Amino acid sequence: MRHEHSAGAVLYTLRGTIPYYVVVVERAGHCGLPKGHLEAGETEQEAALREIWEETGIQATILSGARYSDEYRMANGTVKHITYFIASFSAQTPSNVLSEVREVKLLPYEEARDSLTHKSTKRILSQANEWITEHQR
Repeated sequence: MRHEHSAGAVLYTLRGTIPYYVVVVERAGHCGLPKGHLEAGETEQEAALREIWEETGIQATILSGARYSDEYRMANGTVKHITYFIASFSAQTPSNVLSEVREVKLLPYEEARDSLTHKSTKRILSQANEWITEHQR
């Protein structure tokens, strides 16, 4: 059985005290969080930061203390494992300048959650939102 490993992040910024989340519209039309394959020699955090940059143009900071996993079987039988971190940014505007994705959206929590395609990604966003809300104080 073939395995793939990707890394990404629940990427957010604050507008006042309200977290706004980055959602990417992938080329296939699915809405998700910034993520992608680990390249040779990369750590999960390095891959997450690179993918954030490639998909959104954002220089982010990964926050310590939170890490989430997702795993599923793809149509071709490959098992895909994704590690997500929480990452923040400020004073930057997300864009798809590198054309890695179709569109980049910055949305408040409920709109971001509702726009995500997969239930597992919605779950991860919900858990991260709770963590962010708790640790923001």
